Amino acid sequence: MVKAQGWFALLWLPLGFVSGLFVTARIALPILLGLPRAIHLVSSGEMRAAVYRRLLFTPVLWIVALAVIVLLVGFFWPSAAAWFETNGALSGGVWLGVVGILLSALSKKSRADFHADFDQSYRQFYVHRDARRRRPNRRRSSTVPS
Repeated sequence: MVKAQGWFALLWLPLGFVSGLFVTARIALPILLGLPRAIHLVSSGEMRAAVYRRLLFTPVLWIVALAVIVLLVGFFWPSAAAWFETNGALSGGVWLGVVGILLSALSKKSRADFHADFDQSYRQFYVHRDARRRRPNRRRSSTVPS
């Protein structure tokens, strides 16, 4: 790869890796880790179904934005699109980033971090069951002195 592309391959490989990590984390992780957790929590009644819309909005937005960028670059600047397609170091880095994010879903630490982030990010969708179960205390003493 270095011989074919020169020393710039050392720049393109890490750049592709970082961009692959970033974009795949925005698209794949909410679907791979968030959606099954949301399905479980909604089916058990612990979370409202409105979480699906919020959970899938970001990956769909990223997919649409990337598709528009690829189509615009391919339409208005075909030589740049051909260069991106033939840049082996950049493509290799992107694929390493994609595989890295997909393999991170297998790690216990990564899943625990994602669950903590999930709980914090989507806490407004949790149903507070204990608030419904509590009954008002009917034998409340009067606070007004007699």
